[in-house]
Amino acid sequence: MYPSREARELAILLRISRELDICGDVTATVDNPSEILAWATILSRPHVRAWRAQDSGHRYIQVTADHQHAPVRGHVAAVLDGEHHQEFWTQCGLSQLEPGDTQELSTAELAQAWEAMPITPVDAVAPPQPPPAGAA
Repeated sequence: MYPSREARELAILLRISRELDICGDVTATVDNPSEILAWATILSRPHVRAWRAQDSGHRYIQVTADHQHAPVRGHVAAVLDGEHHQEFWTQCGLSQLEPGDTQELSTAELAQAWEAMPITPVDAVAPPQPPPAGAA
């Protein structure tokens, strides 16, 4: 997925800045369960919540915390799109969560779900196929 134009602009500005200090709320989207677990582990006193959108039923896992020192002073959040990680969603014990519902989770529960996930080597997903017989 490519970042939006606004995200690219901000990334460029941040690279050319000598120092970063954000006063306000920050939300980051993460791509996989290991990243949401990292946020939950690193932030002080994180609040972990899984929720499903009322109208679409879309699944999310969100980690939030208040952060009071540089480089970010404000409310920090990271959100994982659970639709792309159904197996992790299930390992977190969220299968019964209905649209409009929320469920609190702990960092330990996220870690346990991540530990239970199978590790599949990249080349095991689509093993190379031998050339057809008679191919030169």
